[in-house]
Amino acid sequence: MNSRTELFNKLASFASMVIMALPVGIACYVFGFIMKDNPCAFCWQERSAMVLVALTAIYIVRYGIKPKYIAALVFLGIYGAYMASVHTGFNFASDIGQGFSVKIMGAHTYSWALLVFLVVLVVVAVLLLMLGDKFGTPQTGRRANEALVKPAAYVFLAVIAGNIVQAFTQTGPAPFVGQDSPGRVSFNPKYMSWELDHWPSYAPDARGPYAVSDPDYDTVAATQPLFSGKAVSASDIIPLPAEISSRVTGIDYQPKAKLYAVTTEDMWVYILDASLTKVMTKAHIDGMYMLHISPLVGVGFTSPSELVVMGDNKAFAKLTLDKGQTWELNYRRFNESTDGIGESERGQFATVRAKYSYSIAFGYDKAAAQFVSITAKNEQTENLVASRFAVDDMMLSQEQPLGFDGSQQRWLNNLPMISGISIDNDRSYLLSNSGAEILVLNNKSGVIESGMNIKVPANPHGLVKVDNKINLVSFDNGVNKLFQYEI
Repeated sequence: MNSRTELFNKLASFASMVIMALPVGIACYVFGFIMKDNPCAFCWQERSAMVLVALTAIYIVRYGIKPKYIAALVFLGIYGAYMASVHTGFNFASDIGQGFSVKIMGAHTYSWALLVFLVVLVVVAVLLLMLGDKFGTPQTGRRANEALVKPAAYVFLAVIAGNIVQAFTQTGPAPFVGQDSPGRVSFNPKYMSWELDHWPSYAPDARGPYAVSDPDYDTVAATQPLFSGKAVSASDIIPLPAEISSRVTGIDYQPKAKLYAVTTEDMWVYILDASLTKVMTKAHIDGMYMLHISPLVGVGFTSPSELVVMGDNKAFAKLTLDKGQTWELNYRRFNESTDGIGESERGQFATVRAKYSYSIAFGYDKAAAQFVSITAKNEQTENLVASRFAVDDMMLSQEQPLGFDGSQQRWLNNLPMISGISIDNDRSYLLSNSGAEILVLNNKSGVIESGMNIKVPANPHGLVKVDNKINLVSFDNGVNKLFQYEI
């Protein structure tokens, strides 16, 4: 046996003992049996991978270095790092100190699992470099490595025995699997929990249990109107310029500049004059530049020369209206644009209650200096949520589930699709495109207090209140039309 191979075997034996005695052994005997900490389903995946890493190291010490053993270590290191990354990722954005289980030096145990597997991969790479160009000669029969195998094997057997006891008593034999939030370790059958809830399920969406359908802007399932009464007809109907050839999804008005802004589902932003007949400037936002912005759903002016547009994934872009802005200056941000419009910032609104929902209504509350978004109903949520973001730092200021002044259960059973919002002091006007009505929301209470049925072609999007008129847009036979209603 050459010196490099012997050194490799010693290090492999030492690594096996360290992995079993420290992360796996301490987790089982100290955290488990003494501190009553019980592994969850992900913890068992990580612990199993560590056990197999240690067992592979023992095989290397006993039988010599073989490519299949090195391959096993690399595979187990990648698998363990992946499981630990997913486990850590669930709580990565939590507030300081938040998470699950015991903390070591300020980090929870599953965070350390990621470090262990990264170290395994790095150590394998370093040891392979030390071996040079060839693997060592395979060992047969009894060799000097016997002395190295025994202590590593004893540590391995002692730790694996404790894990067998913990696994079979706290998790149960097959087909039972780990729990997502297990209780404390107990050997009293009354407190043991054997579960079948976390067998893997497969779906065409890579987001698994957090998957929701992407918003469909072309077809919307009708819902019953929340308020009765005769449908109000539009007082005026204005066709928008023909160059706006795709569905308008959002609209806002800037009274000082006397400009309208509209967004479309194919990522265009158009700035129109007060008559809505002339495009002053336009930009085709590159939604894949830097931060991904999915189809635009709304726009809000913050000043005569600044506005913010948002995609349904709650990513936003700040735009500026300035004669010095050209497409060449905004090449990385826009696929195409005319002079006079540019992008100054791009970011993402972070939410709590609305985290697993898209939003297809977005507006600006001038009095509160806040942007407001309304979630779209989906398979995973029971209610709609209004989220507010301060214009100063674009951070979440407030969230509230919406309610109905009448029968809350009726509201929950008949959630509309809100596709437009306009905020006017303490009231918000919401466009229910699924119920063909305008809903009036009390901003303080989050309760919908009144409503008005409207006559409009199916599936309108975007709403803005200008003086005593409500303006909304509908895409009818390939033409965007603005409908005005007196209130």
